Amino acid sequence: MKINLFPLILLLGTILLASCEEELPTEPQKRMTIEAILEEYQQCKQNESSSFCKTFTARAICEYNGVDDLKEKGEFIEYHDIHNKILKDDTWKNLGMADSQEALDNAQLMANKGFPVVAIDTKDKHKFSVLVLQGEQAKSGKWGLNVPNCAAFFPTNYKRSFINKTLNYAWKKPNGIQLWVRK
Repeated sequence: MKINLFPLILLLGTILLASCEEELPTEPQKRMTIEAILEEYQQCKQNESSSFCKTFTARAICEYNGVDDLKEKGEFIEYHDIHNKILKDDTWKNLGMADSQEALDNAQLMANKGFPVVAIDTKDKHKFSVLVLQGEQAKSGKWGLNVPNCAAFFPTNYKRSFINKTLNYAWKKPNGIQLWVRK
């Protein structure tokens, strides 16, 4: 008597593949995560002057997107180290400068598809970085461009920190702002 093992092998393969899939955060989870991180950041800045508060931008990027790229030795890196970490990591691709409508469109498109997207001020000595969030672009009168939705954790003026505003709230001009996506 022959036993057909194909259905059993197919079932086991499907179970194995399903268990190996990476669980990425859903949109409501992302929104709750980023809101909670912003609240924790503001509390941290009010109560502490430690370097712990400097890790919130990396934490937001990682937890919002379900990645661990911006960690070293299991800890989130400080905000001023994000640019160098991304430059050295082949999984990140430069989309272009923020004075290009095409680069801005691609940044919002990739964020809406669930890819981690970061905008970095390359002219700033600390390379201030913000997280591009899922959402809609809006016309910026200051920039003369449609700009992506983002979250910013300002290191020196934490009360200016925000979520769900456009890039022009983080910077007055797009000059020197690079857009990066994790492939």
